[in-house]
Amino acid sequence: MRIEESISAIEACESYEELRTALQAIIENYGFAAFNFMDTGHPHLDMPFTDGTSGKGWEGDYQNNRFVHSDLWIASARRSNTPFSWGSLPLPAQLGVRKPGAIKLMEAAADHRWSEGLIIPFHFTDEIGRMYSSLVVLFWRDCLQRFMSMFTLKRHELHVIMIYWAQRATELKRRDFRPRSSTFGVNAGRLAAEPIVLSDKEREVLSWAARGKTTSGTADIMGISEATAETHMRNALRKLGAESRTHAVAIAIYRGLIDI
Repeated sequence: MRIEESISAIEACESYEELRTALQAIIENYGFAAFNFMDTGHPHLDMPFTDGTSGKGWEGDYQNNRFVHSDLWIASARRSNTPFSWGSLPLPAQLGVRKPGAIKLMEAAADHRWSEGLIIPFHFTDEIGRMYSSLVVLFWRDCLQRFMSMFTLKRHELHVIMIYWAQRATELKRRDFRPRSSTFGVNAGRLAAEPIVLSDKEREVLSWAARGKTTSGTADIMGISEATAETHMRNALRKLGAESRTHAVAIAIYRGLIDI
């Protein structure tokens, strides 16, 4: 399934349950077994809002052991805008008899046959400056060599898909429950605000970014300097209220400002 087909499947969903089912089908095409969405903006909570397809067994173990307080990957997601894997973070050393919580968490993951995970963070600011943070973890059960190949080739593509999915989830939740909420860490009211006007050059740099081109590659294609390409991208991020290039691409696709 190509990224265009994934986005079309997300866009066709008319309920959140359809959206969950669509996401499960999408991630299975990339080799993942399940997903979990988590609100990471409230570190004091013993169990923040979560939703996904990882199963009651894993969710129960995670909650009963209060793993949220020793989850290194949540802490890292709060500081990151880019996808990363479980294996990219070193586990703490066990200095005595007592195991660190992060090691226990990975042992529990192994008990549930999760061999790796891809974490995709989301950070959004609403129109009055409030910050929301959340993440999606995609669970892997296949061999690690296949995971590393997928991670190298497809993580940016999955990042765009997941941001787009979060935008659609917010829209459907807002429609169902009426109040303007940010359950999914995305401010839907902002997306429904006045039209965003991008220049032709701003749309073009976003379109090339959606196709995986770097700033340098985009500048070469457009016949402009790298600094000028960066300026167009920076202006597009500002107009879209985006936190990153990937976030800007997802919003632009969502608002129909660019095609891929």
